[in-house]
Amino acid sequence: MLGSGNVAGHLAIVLDKIGDVVQVYSPTIDHATQLAGKLRNATPVSNANDITDNADFYIIAVKDDVIGQLARKINIDSGIWAHTSGSVPMSVFEGVKSHYGVFYMLQTFNKYDDVDFKNLPILIEGNDAETENSLVSLALKISSEVKRTSSDDRAVIHRAAVFACNFSNYMWCIADDILKTKGFDLKLLEPLLNTTLKNALNSSPYNSQTGPARRGDRLVMEKHQTLLDRDQVEVYKLLSNQIFERFNSSTNEQNK
Repeated sequence: MLGSGNVAGHLAIVLDKIGDVVQVYSPTIDHATQLAGKLRNATPVSNANDITDNADFYIIAVKDDVIGQLARKINIDSGIWAHTSGSVPMSVFEGVKSHYGVFYMLQTFNKYDDVDFKNLPILIEGNDAETENSLVSLALKISSEVKRTSSDDRAVIHRAAVFACNFSNYMWCIADDILKTKGFDLKLLEPLLNTTLKNALNSSPYNSQTGPARRGDRLVMEKHQTLLDRDQVEVYKLLSNQIFERFNSSTNEQNK
């Protein structure tokens, strides 16, 4: 396991249950040691020259802009190399490694929550059939939802995930800030959030859209903006205009 952050940590632990994670690499030895200590027989290493050359898989789970640099830094071309990024193409390994691919887990990871891998989508790509089949076989040992996906398709999925997860979570940050001004917190909105997700999945996000911008209720929107701080107003205006224009345009087209 090359990396010791949130993704590397969760993945190393689940892989160690079905195989042997022999090493954890991090340029910071304390980080490598901390993760290795959660595994059965893993050795922490911080020097790239100490990485073993007889592993079956070398999984890079680091920041996107470091993947290529790390792959070039480690002068080993045995085994299968794979990164865990949703946005970095498989070609980052081209000319550097012989057998390589992508092992992208479509999930958000943090150090506070356990991750259920059983039904977690894992998107696989390999530079040849044998490599891809090996990565698929590894993924199937930890998840039942394994898909072969090209770099182009994975990039589309990753963009969608940013909107669905990262941006939505930031909206919850703003909602939590607003609620805390009166002593409430986000738990108050739990039934609303659960119903919103349920409706979006069962019907569609388009059919489930509600709210003042969807209705074109300018008076409510203007009142809301007087009660928000400057940064919140900027986000509110942008999203409200997007919602209004999309649904107003759709209504106009349907009425023609």
